Amino acid sequence: MLALTNRQTTLLGLLNQLSQNLSTNSGLNTDVSLDLPGLDVDVDIGVGGGNGGGTIPTPPPTTPTTPTTLREVLVGLVNEQVQVTTPFGPVTGTLLVVKDDYIVIIEASGDQVLVRIDKIELVSEV
Repeated sequence: MLALTNRQTTLLGLLNQLSQNLSTNSGLNTDVSLDLPGLDVDVDIGVGGGNGGGTIPTPPPTTPTTPTTLREVLVGLVNEQVQVTTPFGPVTGTLLVVKDDYIVIIEASGDQVLVRIDKIELVSEV
């Protein structure tokens, strides 16, 4: 281990005092991080919060949500090969961008096609 400078030793002592002072049941969760050249200190103190002052409880995993709009479906297909059916015919290519009211598809020929979202009848991944 590297020798600590006087300043580093003082800061480490202050951090130790801080962690001891926070050990009372104050209901606080504190995360203190100190990075000095040659010395890294990371202190995470969970105090109170209804779990006996132990570790911070892990929140339950979130379930993935199902897209509710056509735009949300399209956002999930960015950079994928898609076929979009419109009143003026199908458009096939890579979905490049989804904006508020239109999408951009690059066809195999390299042409960029802009399609208004309100004109899309069907979208499928190719």
